[in-house]
Amino acid sequence: MATATGGSEHTPLLPGGANTSQAGSSYSSAFGVTAGELTDMLDPKDPEKLQELGGAAQICKKLQVDPKVGLRQREQIGASGEHYDEPFQARRAAFGRNTLPDANVVTFWQLLYAAYNDHTLIMLTIAAAVSLAVGIYDDMLGSHKDDEVKVGWVEGAAIFLAVLVVCFTNAINDYQKEKQFQKLNAKKEDRTVKVRRDGGEVEIGVQELNVGDILLIEPGDIIPVDGVYLDGHNMTCDESSATGESDAVKKGTMDEGRDPFVLSGAKVLEGVGSMVVVAVGTRSFYGKIMMAMRQGETAVTPLQRKLDILAEQIAKYGMSAAILLLITLTVKYLVNCALAPEFPPASIMFSQF
Repeated sequence: MATATGGSEHTPLLPGGANTSQAGSSYSSAFGVTAGELTDMLDPKDPEKLQELGGAAQICKKLQVDPKVGLRQREQIGASGEHYDEPFQARRAAFGRNTLPDANVVTFWQLLYAAYNDHTLIMLTIAAAVSLAVGIYDDMLGSHKDDEVKVGWVEGAAIFLAVLVVCFTNAINDYQKEKQFQKLNAKKEDRTVKVRRDGGEVEIGVQELNVGDILLIEPGDIIPVDGVYLDGHNMTCDESSATGESDAVKKGTMDEGRDPFVLSGAKVLEGVGSMVVVAVGTRSFYGKIMMAMRQGETAVTPLQRKLDILAEQIAKYGMSAAILLLITLTVKYLVNCALAPEFPPASIMFSQF
């Protein structure tokens, strides 16, 4: 079983793992440790940096928290004695909140444009425009100009209507799916965890966690933040969702020769314990993964790729067949006109063609 103490390579698993934002550095210095120093020891896991910071006990001291008592519920005095209006204001300014910025929401019109951006629909639009132009010309100036009911425009308008129905149907379905997906994500983050504050156990929402909180861990918990192990019994975590490693990792102190780092996104398989929170929000391992997924392009599945290729081939073959048929009919009509006793005028030719 590989632990953090046995690793020889210190390569970040996530891009930008070692480059942390310097916002709130003045607040961090007041706590005796910066957000960058805390996150650098997590990605990659680096026991040497943990030792440089003095271990879990010294980290708690620098974060001004007693592991046996936890944070004060109404902490409003900063590390240098400043008084703040809101609880944990200085701590959150130094290390951030346990929230992720809102993702860019795709608008309905963007979905509508994406639905229309299809070769087949574009080809149908061109065909509808040509059919509509020919029909209107035939109704106004051609062979049907004297008809009481003008119906030459119907075919082109029907194709336009079909294209609009397809585009709006796809866009509305995708928009509803986006809304449902946002609600599911919000519901997924709406959960509570147990922490130690003012010497007692309390339940708070995951978004209310702060760096320095003493998080109490039980079997089945999904760890919402990064932390350093303090104490416990036989705690084992599945970190496959964070690191890709399928083997369960036993947690413990470095003195016990075990992995002291508890990553966000890991699932507690067995045992109980407590840890001090050292990274939240976009600075946590899970937060970095989520932000990287937002910035990256959506992966196309092999089936989607094959369907796209098939649709493009159908559009190309359909357009080629249409052009070939148009050329053939044009040549045939011109030959018939040339063989006629009298070559018809242009208006008649256009309406009949």
